[in-house]
Amino acid sequence: MYNKFLSFTLILTILLFNSAFAAKNNGIIVGKVTEKSNGNPLPFATVSIQDEAKKIVGGATTGENGNFQINNVIFGKCNVKVSFIGFRDTTFVININQDANNVDLGVIKLASDAIALKSAVIVAKVPVIEQKLDKIVMNVSEAVSTQGSNALDVLKKAPGISVDPSGNILLNGSAVQVWIDGRPSNLSGAELESLLSGTDGSTIDKIEIISHPSAKYDAAGSGGIINIKTKKSFAKGLNGSFKGSYTAGPYEKYYQGADGTLNLNYRSEKTNTSVTYSPRFNESFENIYTTTNIGNGLILKGTTEFDFLNKNHSFRVVNDVFLTKKDIVGVIVNGFIRNQTGNTDNDVTGNELFNNGVLIENTRTGISNKDNFYTLSGNLNYTHTFKESQEITLNADYGYYDIGKNSAQDNYFSDSQGAETRVPSIFKSSSNQLINIMSLRADYEQVIFKTIKMEAGAKWAQSRTNNDLVRNDQINGNWIVNNQLSSKFNYTENISAAYVSLAKQFGTVWSVKGGIRAEMTNSTGEWISADTVTTKSYLDVFPTAFVGYTPNKNLRFGLSYTMRIQRPSFYQLNPFRMYIDANSSVEGNPNVNPQYNHQISLSLGVKQHLSFALHGQFLNNAIIQNAYFNSQTGEKKLIWDNFGKQSFMGGSVSLTEFPITKWMIINANIFLANVENKTEGYKSSSIFSNGNINTAFLLPKDYKVELTGVFQSKIPYGYFTVDPTYEISVGVKKGLFKNMGTLSLNVHDIFNSLKNNVSLNTDQLNAYYFTSLSRNRTITLSFQYRFGQSKGMKMRKVGNAEEASRVGNGN
Repeated sequence: MYNKFLSFTLILTILLFNSAFAAKNNGIIVGKVTEKSNGNPLPFATVSIQDEAKKIVGGATTGENGNFQINNVIFGKCNVKVSFIGFRDTTFVININQDANNVDLGVIKLASDAIALKSAVIVAKVPVIEQKLDKIVMNVSEAVSTQGSNALDVLKKAPGISVDPSGNILLNGSAVQVWIDGRPSNLSGAELESLLSGTDGSTIDKIEIISHPSAKYDAAGSGGIINIKTKKSFAKGLNGSFKGSYTAGPYEKYYQGADGTLNLNYRSEKTNTSVTYSPRFNESFENIYTTTNIGNGLILKGTTEFDFLNKNHSFRVVNDVFLTKKDIVGVIVNGFIRNQTGNTDNDVTGNELFNNGVLIENTRTGISNKDNFYTLSGNLNYTHTFKESQEITLNADYGYYDIGKNSAQDNYFSDSQGAETRVPSIFKSSSNQLINIMSLRADYEQVIFKTIKMEAGAKWAQSRTNNDLVRNDQINGNWIVNNQLSSKFNYTENISAAYVSLAKQFGTVWSVKGGIRAEMTNSTGEWISADTVTTKSYLDVFPTAFVGYTPNKNLRFGLSYTMRIQRPSFYQLNPFRMYIDANSSVEGNPNVNPQYNHQISLSLGVKQHLSFALHGQFLNNAIIQNAYFNSQTGEKKLIWDNFGKQSFMGGSVSLTEFPITKWMIINANIFLANVENKTEGYKSSSIFSNGNINTAFLLPKDYKVELTGVFQSKIPYGYFTVDPTYEISVGVKKGLFKNMGTLSLNVHDIFNSLKNNVSLNTDQLNAYYFTSLSRNRTITLSFQYRFGQSKGMKMRKVGNAEEASRVGNGN
C-alpha cells in the first residue's frame, strides 16, 4: 500500500514538471536498483530523468524488489540520477535512439559505475566540480570522500573554503554568508557551526560557491555567498536524522561539552516542512597574556584567565505550501537562546607594572560576566511562476534580538611587599541591546528575446537598535552610578535598493553576465548620554560583470569584477566601553563609516579536480580596531575605527576529490597573496598564505580515516601583525546499520598549536604583544543516524540576509 502511495505521488510530481518541448513516445524506461556490496534490491530509491536543460521530465521510486518503470520515453540525450540516503548517488547521461520504444537500464548498483545497458549508451559522468558563469558548483553526490560526513565536513572540502577556530566559514580567507536552498541561514559563528555539524552530509546535492555575487544579491559582505542545495526527492512522508556528540578538552583542568541535533522533514502533496532543533552545553577557557613596553623603563605585564560555560538552544522551522502548480507560500522561523557565564582565576588574573625590572605595583583582578542572547526571526515568502523561466518572489522579514551583558569587576592594588598602593577599584556594569529588523523584497526573473535571462528587483530594510549601559562604582561601600561611563545610544538605519542583471550564452563557448545595483542608505545615531546626534546619507552604485570561456570539456575560464560594501555591525557602532581587565577595554564608535571592496578574479578549471585563480581585493576605509594608550598608567583601549586602505593580490590553487588511489582521496586549498596596509603616515606589506589539506583513506568494512592540516602565515592587519598559526586534526569514521548511521571519533588540534600571537606597530609605545589561548585541542565522539528517504525541494530565493548578519552573535 505504501509503495502504491509513493507511485501515485510520483505520477502527480511528473505531471507538474513534465516538459512540453521534449520529444516523447509511448515507450517506457525500466531498470533495477541494488546494493553494490551484496546485490540486495533497494526499495524506495529515487530515479529521476532530466532533459539537456536539466529540467525534470520523468521519475519513479523503486518497488520492494528494486525495480522501477518510467513512462513516456524521451528521445536524444538525457540525464539519469539514482539516489538513496546513505548511498552514493549514481548519475549518468544516456542517448536514447529513435527506435528504442522500450529502454532497459538493467541493474544499477549504487556507489558503482558498473551499469548494464541495452538500449542506451553511457555518454558522460557528472563531474565533481563544475565552473559556471558566476559560481563554482561542487556536486557533493559525486564526491566519494564526503560520504558519512556532516554538512560542515563537506563544506571544508569545497574549493577555497576553510573554517576558523570560532566556526566562521571563510572563502579565500574572507567571511561569507551561508545560504541553504537559496535561503540565508542568518547564522554565524557557533550557531552556524551547530546547524551544519548536525546536518547529514548525504542530504546535500550541491554546494554553490559564489565568490563574486551578482547584482541580485545584497552588496554587503566581502567574501561572497555559499549556497548549500539539498537533494530533491519525489517521495512523500517523514525522514530526517539525529546526532549526539560528547567533547573532552584535556588540559590542566578537564573541560567538556555535549551537543545534539534533530532534523525532521515531512512532505505531503501540498506541503513541505522541516524542523531542526539543537541544544549545546560547552565548557571552555580563554587565556590572554599581554606585554606593554610603555617606555622610560616601564613595562606592564597582564594576565587574564577566563573559564566559560555556554548553554545554547536553537531551532529552525521551514514550511512551504504548494497552493497550485504555479504558486508557493513559505514560512521560515529561526530562534536562538544562549546563556554564557565567565569567571576569571583571581589568583593569576591581573597586571604587574615594572620599572627597570623592579616590580612597583601588582594588580589582582576578579571578573564575573553573565551574557544572554535571545533572537526570534521570521520570513514570509511567496513565489508565482508565470511560465518556464519567468517567476516573481516576494519576501517579508522581521527579526527581534535581545542582547544582555552583566559584568562585575574587583581590582586591588599593592606594591611588591603586598602593601596597598591605591584605593581598590570595584565596579559593575549592565547593558541591554534591543534590535528590530524589518525588510521587504521583490525579485523577478524572465527570459527575454529568447536567449537573454533578465533578473530585476527591489528591497527596503529598516534596522532599529536601542542600547542602554549603566555603570556603577562602589565608593565607601555604596553603589554610585557613574554617569561619565554610563551611556544610552539609539541607532536607526534605512536601506532602499534596486537592481537589474542580464545574462546571455553565446553558443557553447562564451557566456556573459552583467548587472548594476543601487543602494540608498540613511542612518541616524543618537548618543543621548553625550547629547550627540550623527546622521549619514549616501547613495552607492555597485556594478558586476562576468565573462566565461569554455573551449572544451577540460578547460574552463572565468573573469569577474564586483564591488561590495561592508557596513559596520551594530556592536561596532555602539559607543559602550566593556572592560577585559583593570587596564584594558573595548569600545564601539558611532562614527565608523562603511568599508568598500573592489574584487577582480581570473579563474581556470582543469578537468574535474584542479582549479586555479588570480585574485585582487582592494579595500577602502577598512574597519578594524585601533589601539589607544595612556603612557602614564598603561591603560589600553581598543576602539573600532576606519583604517586607510588594504589590498590583497595573489592567487589560489584548489584540488578537489583527487583520487591518488581508489582508497586515498585528497582535497587541498592554497592561497598566496601580497597584503598591503596603507594609511596616512603608515604603510606595511607582507606575503600572506593560508591553506588546508584533507586526506581521506577509505578502508574496508565502511571505515574512513581523515587527516586534516590547516595553516596561516604571518599577516599584517592595520597596525597589527598576526603571527603564523597551524593545526593538525585526525578523525576516524565507521558506517553502521547499512550506512544509515555513522560513528565518529575526532581529535582536533593534536599538538595544541592553534594560538594567536599579535604585535602592534605604533609610535605610541615601544612595543605591545598579545597572546591568546583557548580550548582548541579536543576529542569528540559523535553518532549520527539517518532515517526515511532523502528530501529536497526546489531552490527558492527567499529570506533576509545582510541586516541580520550585522547583529553578530552577542560577543
